[in-house]
Amino acid sequence: MKKDDIQKIPVVDSPHNDAFEAIVELYYQILGYITSSGKWFWVWESGKKQRGYQDIDVLAIGKDDMVIVSVTSCLDDKFRFNKENKPRDDMLKKLESHFDRIEKYLSEVPEYQWLTKKNVKRVVAYANPFGTCSQRINDLLKKHSIELVSAEEMLHKIEKYIKNKNIKIQNQMLRTIQVVKQKNEI
Repeated sequence: MKKDDIQKIPVVDSPHNDAFEAIVELYYQILGYITSSGKWFWVWESGKKQRGYQDIDVLAIGKDDMVIVSVTSCLDDKFRFNKENKPRDDMLKKLESHFDRIEKYLSEVPEYQWLTKKNVKRVVAYANPFGTCSQRINDLLKKHSIELVSAEEMLHKIEKYIKNKNIKIQNQMLRTIQVVKQKNEI
């Protein structure tokens, strides 16, 4: 086994241990995507003597595209500017390599290779920007083909979706939100 090897077998989804990841997955489902989440796979990282593990937070598969979503509660954990107000290149490289490893994993597993033939989008979904300048980060990440999606944007779409009284909702989380919203409107 070489250090650049990556796992070449498919894995099952893990249960959600992060509520925000479940919301992100729900958001993509109401947009019409089939989703998968919590896929753990092993990778060799340079400078390390043993393999490490990485997970795919959310994978959203559409007709023509596949969205790889890295989910974070705080945008500062993924990217920020330094004290001189310049982009942190080390964080940008780490974020890009995170997405690169996921794409490599998907392309190495025969059962997933069809996914990489789609238009691949890279997204960071965040719950709270905390003190960061999310618009400035958004502009910089777009130059590196990474999009930002905020919890505010996702929750707005989810709320709009559940207001449609003509749909029958089977998803437990979505149904709970619908019931709470209806109760608050009475």
